[in-house]
Amino acid sequence: MKKILIILLFIASPLQAEKIERLSWYNLQELLEDDKLTYKIIKSCVSLNSALTELIKEEHPDLANEFFKTANYLYPFGILVLKKIENINNKDAEKDFLSSVDNLTNDYMDFMIKNGKTTESFINGTFLGDDITYCNEIRSAIEITISESPKN
Repeated sequence: MKKILIILLFIASPLQAEKIERLSWYNLQELLEDDKLTYKIIKSCVSLNSALTELIKEEHPDLANEFFKTANYLYPFGILVLKKIENINNKDAEKDFLSSVDNLTNDYMDFMIKNGKTTESFINGTFLGDDITYCNEIRSAIEITISESPKN
């Protein structure tokens, strides 16, 4: 039984690591051209910000609140993109998006906690700092686009 658990851990660990990848490799033009990539990036940004919110909320509530605001701002856009990709209704898209974000948030938290044990920081020594900046740029681009859109 122990051998089976050890084998499963070795199999599951690489799968988990594949879910968390550097986001800042992608440019905004790529996002505009590929809905699946847009969904992946928004889901990852929501998850990354949610993970940071959870990990720092007790020691740094004001900073955690900023990450929370970004996650909540991007959340509905993830649902809209998923709805478009999968051609499903809002309720199903929201359910699927929430489940996917929850899983990825846990993966980010595990990744950051593990990093924290070796570096005493959740993000130092990783690509996550760049990804946080990238997610903020995505949010800013959406905000600008919405503010410049004609009002009906």
